[in-house]
Amino acid sequence: MLRRYLSLGLVTILAAGAFMGSLCSKETKLIGELILQTGQTGDVQNCRVQLFEKSDLTGTPVKEVRSQTSGDATRAPFEFTDIIPGYYYLIAWKDLNADGELSDKDIVGVHGGEYRPGYGGTQVTVSEGKTMDVGEIVMLIYKELKITATGSRSQGGTVTDFSYTFNYDVTLSKLTITFPGYGDYEDQNAPGAKTAGTAYKSEGWNAGGDPMPTGDHTLNFVGLWGSVAFDVDVIVNVN
Repeated sequence: MLRRYLSLGLVTILAAGAFMGSLCSKETKLIGELILQTGQTGDVQNCRVQLFEKSDLTGTPVKEVRSQTSGDATRAPFEFTDIIPGYYYLIAWKDLNADGELSDKDIVGVHGGEYRPGYGGTQVTVSEGKTMDVGEIVMLIYKELKITATGSRSQGGTVTDFSYTFNYDVTLSKLTITFPGYGDYEDQNAPGAKTAGTAYKSEGWNAGGDPMPTGDHTLNFVGLWGSVAFDVDVIVNVN
């Protein structure tokens, strides 16, 4: 009787220990909610939500989930489970033009700030066995200035012409063109207000009848995009 009693007691103790262990074991999680900034139009459901180790958001995401379908286009919760404890930067975005990268008119937000290239917001700390709630991630339409330019030679290769467009209205203050073998030349006719989608010309460049150079030319655009200053180089290959 004594041996049987001890055996049963041991089983009871082991079972109680396993039960207590299950109570003490907690999952490491990170949760939050995407909200669309007031005045913006879009749907924050099914956005990519990514964790990065680097503050500039370079490299491969440590983990990625999708924001949930909530029935409300302006709000969508998300949840990371089974995360390795550590320090991360969080970005959420939706690839609206399906180009595989964050670009103009996509929806984007970061934890603790407003997204800009190379800025991942503020750091998130994930601790073992705890649920980290990062709160609301404000999402807005990302605007990216893009300048498209082309160049070609004419008149037997003795004249070079350029054409360029902006995707937003800008005020151009200077256009400088670097010709291979010739150096930098400023287009004095370029400055002024430029309308989005309109093709502008920088044409008639010549070397007094000699063949104009081929290869990569650099067009440097300087100006204002609203209240934001820009200084952008565009490489144009001329054949």
